[in-house]
Amino acid sequence: MQRFTILPLFHNLLNSLKCDIAKNYHTLQNRLFLQHCKTFFKSYSESALKCWNCGTVRTTDALLCTQCNLLQKPHDTSNYFAVLNVEQTFDIDPKSLTNKYRQLQAVLHPDKYSNKSQAERDISLTYSSLVNNAYNTLQVPLKRAIHLLKLYGVNIDQEVTHPEFLTLIMELNEEVEAAKTPEDLKNLDRKNKTEMEKINSTLSSCFKQQKLRQVKDEIIKMKYYNSIRMRINELLRDRGIVE
Repeated sequence: MQRFTILPLFHNLLNSLKCDIAKNYHTLQNRLFLQHCKTFFKSYSESALKCWNCGTVRTTDALLCTQCNLLQKPHDTSNYFAVLNVEQTFDIDPKSLTNKYRQLQAVLHPDKYSNKSQAERDISLTYSSLVNNAYNTLQVPLKRAIHLLKLYGVNIDQEVTHPEFLTLIMELNEEVEAAKTPEDLKNLDRKNKTEMEKINSTLSSCFKQQKLRQVKDEIIKMKYYNSIRMRINELLRDRGIVE
């Protein structure tokens, strides 16, 4: 008889414990969630970009502070695509690149800050120079390819390539030096440009497919053809021909 009386009491106690456990579990969850939120917002606050003058949080591409309207320091100086706020790709649109460059310099040029504080003048000079370097790099396919490859963590640490290719380059250099007329040089220059365009096309494809080893090989080839182009231009200038 006593056994049947105890069972309901036991079930009631068990249900009560379940409720307490569930309640405490949800309370613990809420506390953990709140702690997580506090940690997140603290981390965000500490890592967020802020105006050097007033401390207002700003976006990475903001040139001027929305609060005090002062010129801001560049966020990323190592990535020229980020500096110019253009897509990070080898197949960059030259017109879009030039437009971005002009838009930035319209705000950053040091002449616009001649009457500003020393801090803003220094930022303007540094930022404007950085934008110039970025533009001069990205507008040239060879320089752009080297920079983009570097962003992938790969450096051009050697110039060695296939013996057959080196033999071809040697023969091309000999043809350039043996050219007797400006027209001969121009013909060689046209052939050289054709080869460089082929390499550009290959680089585009390889970057898209993340074939970085082949990208590196093509860049090395491009450097040789670029040297030939520079030599042809030098010889043309020596003969009074500037194009």
